[in-house]
Amino acid sequence: MRLTPTQSHYVLSSLIERGRIRPSQIQAVLQEREREIATLRERLASLERLDGASPRGAARKSGKGARPQRRRLKMSPKVRALRRLQGKYMGYVRRLKPAEKARVRAVREKQGMEPAIRMASSLVARPS
Repeated sequence: MRLTPTQSHYVLSSLIERGRIRPSQIQAVLQEREREIATLRERLASLERLDGASPRGAARKSGKGARPQRRRLKMSPKVRALRRLQGKYMGYVRRLKPAEKARVRAVREKQGMEPAIRMASSLVARPS
């Protein structure tokens, strides 16, 4: 049975209204379609590579469902240390009450990150 797009739209709307089909079922079918298209593209790309031709527009993937590789930014030891300090600071400060956060922020602005971390850790460790 062949339906025009208008007919298929009408049929789906009628089935949904009558409770014969749920929108989640339609969504599942559409997701299966997307997966099948992706699988076909991967197969086509692998066949093109067998010919020695480069894949046109097909994303190169390493393994099933892998994401494209991100470029790793080179980070100096100094920047890495600063980020580590920032992580410690954020880890302690996120558990503080707003008034305590304001005190720690003031210490950070006046004295620096390390005294602020010491103060925040003492406030977190203190029983409420």
